[in-house]
Amino acid sequence: MSASQVLTTILGGFLLPFIILLLWGRLVDRFGAWGGWLAAVIIIGPIWYLNHGMNHPLIVQQGPVFIDMGFATGLGVLTYGLCKGISFKSHRANLLAALLGGCLAGIILFIL
Repeated sequence: MSASQVLTTILGGFLLPFIILLLWGRLVDRFGAWGGWLAAVIIIGPIWYLNHGMNHPLIVQQGPVFIDMGFATGLGVLTYGLCKGISFKSHRANLLAALLGGCLAGIILFIL
């Protein structure tokens, strides 16, 4: 991996949790449950395209291991919460969901 590929992969992994923490809660506060659906469409889709869908995506995949955006999101939100003083115990369910989702995505990609 070149230095620029390392930097774009780090940027791609940082981008989704940053935008989620910046916008998702505001959309839910303003529009309720519809805000959550709106956030899913306007945040996840475009960032997935930047990270995986372009000819030269931000996240560079090499080798047999595929890193899912859910893993980066889970770690990013976990780190944010720990820095804000939220206990690790309260993050366990979300972290487990992110890990299971990432594993499921990897299994599906392997099968396909």
